[in-house]
This record gives sequence, C-alpha cells and structure tokens, in this order.
Amino acid sequence: MLEGKEKINLESLQAFLDKNEIPKIKGKPKTFLGIAKQPHYENVLSNIYAFYLRVNEVHKFKDLFVTSLFELINKDSTLIDPFFDFKVFTEYGVSDQKRIDILLQNNEQAVIIENKVYHHLNNDLELYYTDVVATKKMGVVLSLHPISKIYHPYFINITHLQLLNQVMQNLGNYLLDANDKYVVFLKDFYQNTINLSQPLMNENDFNFYFENQQKINNLIAYKSSARKHLENEVKKAYRLLEGEKLNIKLYESSGNLGNVLSYYISKLDKNLMFTIIYGDLLKTDGTLRLIVELKGKALINKERYRGVTLSGEENASFYNSKNKVYAHFAVRSYKLQKSEIRTLGDVIYNKLKGDGFVDVFTKLEKILKQEIKNN
Repeated sequence: MLEGKEKINLESLQAFLDKNEIPKIKGKPKTFLGIAKQPHYENVLSNIYAFYLRVNEVHKFKDLFVTSLFELINKDSTLIDPFFDFKVFTEYGVSDQKRIDILLQNNEQAVIIENKVYHHLNNDLELYYTDVVATKKMGVVLSLHPISKIYHPYFINITHLQLLNQVMQNLGNYLLDANDKYVVFLKDFYQNTINLSQPLMNENDFNFYFENQQKINNLIAYKSSARKHLENEVKKAYRLLEGEKLNIKLYESSGNLGNVLSYYISKLDKNLMFTIIYGDLLKTDGTLRLIVELKGKALINKERYRGVTLSGEENASFYNSKNKVYAHFAVRSYKLQKSEIRTLGDVIYNKLKGDGFVDVFTKLEKILKQEIKNN
C-alpha cells in the first residue's frame, strides 16, 4: 500500500477527518420551473406574477399578492394608497420600443414593476414613469438581490424573496377560499424564488473549504484513486475471462455512467453482454451487481432461451418484460467486504464463473450463434 511520504499524508488526512466534521451541503429542492429549465427567465416569472396579481383569477387568492406588494411599498411610509381595481399588463409597450415588465393600472393609479433576475438595472426608469398615464403612480424594481441605489425618486427596490415571503406570511388568511391546485403552484414558485435567492453554500461552509482546501483536495484525489483502482480491477476481471477463451470485448461507459458500470460484450453478438455495476462500491452499502443482459434483436423470440437458467429456475421478470431495448436475463447483487472490494477483479471473475453467469452466457451465445447460422 502507501509508503513513505504518501503514508504520512494518509495519516494527516485521517487526523483531519477525526478532528473535523465535513459540512453536508443539502442542495436545493427541485421545482417545476427548474425541471423545465426556466427557473430564472424574467418573462416567465413576470407571467406568473401577473397571474397571481389578478384579483379575479381562478386561483381565488383575491388580493393576496397585491396586498402583500402594497405592504412592502408602504412599509416605511405611505408612498401610494393601495388600490385593487386595475388591469395587469405584461410587456407593456412605451416609447422607443421599450417595454415595462409588469404594469398594474387603472384610470388614476399605476404601479410600474421592472422585473430583474440576473440582468443589471440599466433600464430607462424615467421613460417608464413618464409614459404611464396615471395621476398617482409608483415604480418597483423587483430584483433577486438588494440594489443599493436606484436613481429615480419614484422607484423603490423590493427583492423577489421579500415579496414572496410577505405573500407566504399573509397566505393563511386566504387559504379557505383558495383553489388547492394553485396553492401547490404558489408553494413551488416560492421554493423556486428561494433557490434563486440563496447560494448553494452558506458562508461557514464556504469558509470551511478555504481553511482546509489542501486537505479536502487531497481527499478528493484519494477518492479518485480509489475509483481508478476499481476501474482497473474491472479490467482485470475482463482479462481473466479473456484468458478463459471467452469471446468478449470490454466496453467502458462514458458520460453520467462513467465510473459506474462496464460491459463485457460478446464478440459474436453485440446484443449479449455481462453488465458489471460497481459504482455503489465506494458508498456505505458496498454493493456489486452482476447481470447477463440481452438487448435489441436478441429479445425477439424469448422462448428460445427457456431452460437456460442461473439457479435452476426460470427468470419470470425477463420473460414478462415488455422492454424492447434491453432486459436482464440473470441478475445478482453482492454486498462486499472491504477486502473483497480491494480485490474486486478476482471477486468478479470468481462470481461470474462460480455462480453460473459464464455458463449462462455461453449457452445464450450458442443459441444466438445457431440463429445466425439458420438465417
């Protein structure tokens, strides 16, 4: 194993782990907008805001959003009297082919909303304010993070999260009459706003990394070495099977499946293979999965494989599978000890041989070979 300087590093890493608890980064919950890959598009968010701002919409939240908005506008002093009889416009056209993101307007009053997510505030707020016809009007720059200075006397800054927090604070008063479906949508929209507004790592987590950067990088490199060891062991098992005159070739997965599984594919028929799933071996459960897999044309006429079994019993799930792309003919999972994971190549070879996988593979290959001859 590791000797000399590398051994000292290993001892140092062990001392570091004994002394420190590595922070767990929770990640952010998925939202519908995130799944649709549109969590931050300003026009999409504006349309959602407009929907909830309309007091007579099917959501039946009535004035929840507009009341929450006015509470924030008038938090420190009354800048504009609340009004509830208005039309909601999105992408409202003004001079110079400019557009206001959201406009609440009636014959006398207006609230002009400039919706910002990741873009900088470089809009002509004076043009927006001048072109909107109303006796009393107020502007809001709705931003992801606070803006220290807005160079217009009648525009204030409210963050998306401030507005949604205020909405959620007031929500209880509106739930009795609200449409349940749009309550779910609102909560998801709120989570999307939290996801956009808050960083993945808090300050303490981030500082922990920089204070321990070298040791953490050493751990990452060490894990990479352990994974590389497994890859080499999977290749070793392949070479051992090749030495048994098994007519196979190695295919290593790429992309998201890289370092997770490999295939030993029959050279006679590419639709027959061993699938070696070893990605979980570096996790706490330490599970190895070995599979004899058939795909494509080899799945036509499954009845020809009757009588070929791994444990003396037909695999019902294989014959009942409707999947025309691939199907697992024989599968077993093994929970391995640390010593077995370290010598994974020998373990894979011995289990493929000793538990009947090679025998099954060879019989299936003969059936497919006969099929090729007959055609």
